[in-house]
Amino acid sequence: MPWFPVDDSSHMHPKFVAAKNAALGLWVRAGGYAAQQLTDGIVPGVIAKMYGTPGQVRKLVEVGLWHEHGHQCPHPKCPKAGPGDYAIHDYFDYNPSRADVQARRRREAEKKARYRARGEQLPLDEPDRTPPPPRPRRDDAGPIPAGWQPTDADVEAAQLARADAGLPQLTPQQLDTVTRRFVRRMTDDQVRAAAWGGRWQGWVERERTEPAPASPGGTVLQHPAMTKSQQQRAGLDRLRQNGGHSA
Repeated sequence: MPWFPVDDSSHMHPKFVAAKNAALGLWVRAGGYAAQQLTDGIVPGVIAKMYGTPGQVRKLVEVGLWHEHGHQCPHPKCPKAGPGDYAIHDYFDYNPSRADVQARRRREAEKKARYRARGEQLPLDEPDRTPPPPRPRRDDAGPIPAGWQPTDADVEAAQLARADAGLPQLTPQQLDTVTRRFVRRMTDDQVRAAAWGGRWQGWVERERTEPAPASPGGTVLQHPAMTKSQQQRAGLDRLRQNGGHSA
């Protein structure tokens, strides 16, 4: 069962349309985190940065799907976010509170214990809902691995964001190039983080592709920039070809 409201009508909620695909993907992922971790509809700032980009976060706040600290939304089911965190609008309209979930889990655990004490099994219509052990926490922030690569979800989110902005999709070769530049810059700047997907998405969203200029005589072949010494050697070669006279 999804944590978010499902509209059975043929029309999507106007806020979803205004947010566009990339920001809506962040809203879904962060909402799933809030429901799983029982945060009462609060998206920690570090999670927002981990799952999305600053532009996607701003879009969610702008359309009213998220609220910042100190928001004045009159909806009684909106949680209150702390400084740097975000609150999911009307979260408690569709999700139980942390206290309610924990109380239900205690009741189910007690029921299971009673059956075990009598040497009986739970009835088939009462499945075991004992919560799984908590997921291990992410490692502390560290430098980016030398061979870091984005996940398929990172690539999809970045390409969606480019489509929303009216930018062309990047080819696999372009994605590989921007990823190498990203890893090199993060390494050179000694940036430390627990996850890199959101930062990488921001780079890809800003990547600009420009077609190579065409000449009247045909396609221009692109050559790497030459150093000063290479330029001097090329000039000498041209002089020799022209019999010692400059063109």
